Amino acid sequence: MGEIKSFCARSYLVAKLCTYCGRRLSLFGGRIDSKVKDYIVPLSRGGEESSENIVASCKECQALKGEYLNFALLPLLLNRPRLIDDIRHYLREVRQVMGVRSSVMDLPG
Repeated sequence: MGEIKSFCARSYLVAKLCTYCGRRLSLFGGRIDSKVKDYIVPLSRGGEESSENIVASCKECQALKGEYLNFALLPLLLNRPRLIDDIRHYLREVRQVMGVRSSVMDLPG
């Protein structure tokens, strides 16, 4: 378990792309592509302040995600990749409803 914690902590520090949309992250504050800390399971929904629960995100994805948590996936809290995929799917749907296409992953493939 210690290996997972150290990997997650390092992955946030060296992240150059948004975990959710793939946008290149900026280190300059105030821009929508600025690097921010996001919690896979929001703190307000019972998430923990731990390295396994933290990912690098752009401000836009963090704002669109808000306090989203698919309660059907709660038994899978240890399945980090599955939770991240679910959040990506949710953000794609939100952008589609809003008519916004602002990330690499939203382009038709």
